[in-house]
Amino acid sequence: MPSELLDLLQKNIEELRLRAVRALIGFFVFFFIFFTFRFQYAIILGHRVIIPYPDPYDNAGAQFLKISEYHVLPKNVELIALKPTDAMVADIYSVMFLALLFSMPIIVMEAAKFIAPGLKKKELQAIRSLGIPAAALFAIGSLFGFWYVFPLLFRIFFYFDFAVGSSPTMGIANYTSFFFIYIASFGLSFEMPVIMVGLTKLRLVPAGFWLKNWRYAVVGSLIFGLVFSPGVLGVSMMIMAVPMMALYVIGALIAKRVEKKDQALYNVATD
Repeated sequence: MPSELLDLLQKNIEELRLRAVRALIGFFVFFFIFFTFRFQYAIILGHRVIIPYPDPYDNAGAQFLKISEYHVLPKNVELIALKPTDAMVADIYSVMFLALLFSMPIIVMEAAKFIAPGLKKKELQAIRSLGIPAAALFAIGSLFGFWYVFPLLFRIFFYFDFAVGSSPTMGIANYTSFFFIYIASFGLSFEMPVIMVGLTKLRLVPAGFWLKNWRYAVVGSLIFGLVFSPGVLGVSMMIMAVPMMALYVIGALIAKRVEKKDQALYNVATD
């Protein structure tokens, strides 16, 4: 291999390492904050404000877990710690999720900076215009799964327990891993329209391709739901796959609109 290619490869590896380190620093800064502090109301100058208070036990992760338990689980379901470390593991999962959610803009920005040198000016502008929507859609998808989908999924599962007269309990570590894997998967699935619009905006995939191949999108959504949903009997798979199909259609329609707009601007520029 010529020395020029070796130098280029080494520069790319070093640049990748630098961007990855910066993204990890952003993640661990938020991880430290959410693991070390809890957030509570305080009266300052007659105003009620939220302030951080040092508490590694009842931290932000534990607070979020309690909110999720109250919102998601039916009243008759009890969470139990099967091992002494279960509560700590659950808290760390919760803190990791919050850190990932809040550091997502940094991760997206560093990824965009890594690929920027290999893009043309117009392509770079397109990537930058999609950075904020990508981070926002991840947050919206996670919130949608947390607020609407996950409570419904748990009620379906536990109604079967109630129907046969059993007293449903769940280990807190199992609940947390189930919860955050599913929520993160929902957040990732909401990135689909951004990816579709980005590929069309970069003129790598025409907008007509998306609508023409909708059947493959249906199969892909089912496979994604099967792989990433931790449920059973296909219930959680369908609950994840159906929104993905809707997101695919939305992405295809937006991509078509973006393509028309870019073509109109190109026509004006060449006249």
